[in-house]
Amino acid sequence: MWFNADCSAEVPGLDSFQTALRVWIDKPHTINRRLTGVKPLRERVIKPALLNSDDASTTLTEHISAVDADGLDSVLEQLTDRTECPWKDASEIVGYVLERELLPKQIDRFSPVREVVMVFGDSAVFYNASKTSAVSPNITYRLRLSDDFRIHLEFFKFKCEDEVSGASWLKEHILPKVTKWACSEPMTKGKQLAVPSLSQVPIEKYNTMYFNLKKKYGKHLCKIWPETTDPLKYVYEDIAIASYLLAIWDEEMQHGRDEAPTFIDVGCGNGLLVYLLAAEGYDGIGVDVRRRKIWELFGSSTKLLEQPITPETRFPEYSWWIGNHSDELTPWIPYLASRSRPDARVFLLPCCPFTFHGKYQRQHGGMSQYQSYLLFLQGLCHDLGFDVALDRLRIPSTKRICLVCKPGERKDQQAAAEDIEGFIPSRIDLQQESRLKQEHEAHAEKFEPRAKTEAVRNCTQLGRDFLDCTVDLLAKKLLQLGDDSVGGSPESSEPNHFLKGGSLHLSELADLLSKEDLNMLKSQCGGLQTLVRNHKHIFQVDKGLVSLNVPKLAAEKVGSSKKNSVTKPPGKRKHCWFHRNHP
Repeated sequence: MWFNADCSAEVPGLDSFQTALRVWIDKPHTINRRLTGVKPLRERVIKPALLNSDDASTTLTEHISAVDADGLDSVLEQLTDRTECPWKDASEIVGYVLERELLPKQIDRFSPVREVVMVFGDSAVFYNASKTSAVSPNITYRLRLSDDFRIHLEFFKFKCEDEVSGASWLKEHILPKVTKWACSEPMTKGKQLAVPSLSQVPIEKYNTMYFNLKKKYGKHLCKIWPETTDPLKYVYEDIAIASYLLAIWDEEMQHGRDEAPTFIDVGCGNGLLVYLLAAEGYDGIGVDVRRRKIWELFGSSTKLLEQPITPETRFPEYSWWIGNHSDELTPWIPYLASRSRPDARVFLLPCCPFTFHGKYQRQHGGMSQYQSYLLFLQGLCHDLGFDVALDRLRIPSTKRICLVCKPGERKDQQAAAEDIEGFIPSRIDLQQESRLKQEHEAHAEKFEPRAKTEAVRNCTQLGRDFLDCTVDLLAKKLLQLGDDSVGGSPESSEPNHFLKGGSLHLSELADLLSKEDLNMLKSQCGGLQTLVRNHKHIFQVDKGLVSLNVPKLAAEKVGSSKKNSVTKPPGKRKHCWFHRNHP
């Protein structure tokens, strides 16, 4: 009954195969780009007598394929039992029968597909109960591990892959990907945060909201986008975040929350998220220390305030506090929310890691700074009285893990307030930053809100004398390192020879500077490297190695100008450093 379509190379073993199977079962959207995810319907386990019988997978497949969709439930009732352990918590996957819907991304074109997955000791069977091939192949197939540890892709009752739609796709995409997963090194436990995507919202609801918001606002916002940033990234990222929040809020309302959610977006930036949430009927405001050009396009219905946030800031009228890439304000948001109202909720999407008064320093060995920062924020919010859940958003960003914080079990309000009062100083001491001069000194005195006008820190605003002296020092050091020349040699009679010197790593060049000069450069974004790159008419940098950027010879310039006959506007000109300083 089963016909072999293809087989893989050898994989490590049964455990690796079952791990790869679980990834494909749980996350079919990672390969099938027409899907947004799966919606579980029922979970059952195969009756022990049937599971232990010879060729159990063939027997069950024959039973379920012999009936139509209406008769499928009764057949499964006869062949399976209820499970005591949910699939997501199961350490042993053999024997599970999963009924689910495969959810399409394009809900206006495709309908969900009902699928049955049956897991056996050495194989898994995938049965398309809807009999449609729009978003998933209309074929019953099996992935089986043979005795020689090769994964076989097998079709039920079909000898030729050309006879059935989707067979080639299974062969070209599913088998290689499952094989790759089976051969991958397992993630070291305890070293990384395993956060599933969209675990805090019903994926069907999120997908519907995202599809509708994207259709309603996406193209229009990209067309009128006045900022210099990429609209495709920022518009659709904020649409995805808005869809996620709307799905959470809708779930809260359905589960008995009487009060409609209200929100404050702290450090709202371009204000797009505030605009989207307000346009969908939710009351809220965005606050930022600096106004953006795009604010004028949103109209009066979008409430955006230009003001700094301080430790004394309170907004008790808003139930949700949002921190979307809020940088220095990120750790302050749950603190301010907890002080504003006892039932406050918080949504954090952190990016740049900050503590209360400075940059965050990694505390967890073996983890990236980003993942260590997530654990810091999770502990912070928990200590402030929140129940915290981590979730992974589907946005075009590498920093896409969010924290959803809801009120936990609290002590009486007075005791909670006393805990919070002493909380910030203790956290600062933990980070060994901005230590308080006196133990009772208010943390508010240490807080410095971001300046309304962003400082230019690209080395262009440093003193001209300092820049000239530093450039001369670096260039002359490079000239001393070699006797190589271009356009001829010093001993030749050719007039165009040019001493090009040697090269040094940026760290070696830094040793030439005084401590005061280095501190001045460290206050700039990129430091010494930025200064060197700003003077590309003198220096060139390749993988951290700095050398002199030898000027083109006159003959080369004439030749290139003849090739490029198109007239170009004259560029900015500077006095030639080499003419004045080169030996």
